[in-house]
Amino acid sequence: MLIKERMESGMTVREWYHDRNIKEPQYYYCLRILRRKVVENTEQIPQVSPFVELSVNICQEQFPAPAAAVIRKGNIIIEVTESASAGFIQKVMEVLANAW
Repeated sequence: MLIKERMESGMTVREWYHDRNIKEPQYYYCLRILRRKVVENTEQIPQVSPFVELSVNICQEQFPAPAAAVIRKGNIIIEVTESASAGFIQKVMEVLANAW
């Protein structure tokens, strides 16, 4: 819900989380969880990117280790930690290959 609210606000990410007194890592952690759920729950690449509603509890979990790699393309940011499985990374790369 945080991500959808930010997107509908018309504000930049930085403006939005500063305005709501949310820490930057917390926002990006929620975004990363959202993207992970979409990839894990998608059998085929959708024609329209779906949104997954996150409960507040997910965003209150302890933050994982910082990203070991960050991939940026336009407004898409993908952060990968050292604990990411090879299977997960493969799924992400397959989605990216079809998206770009």
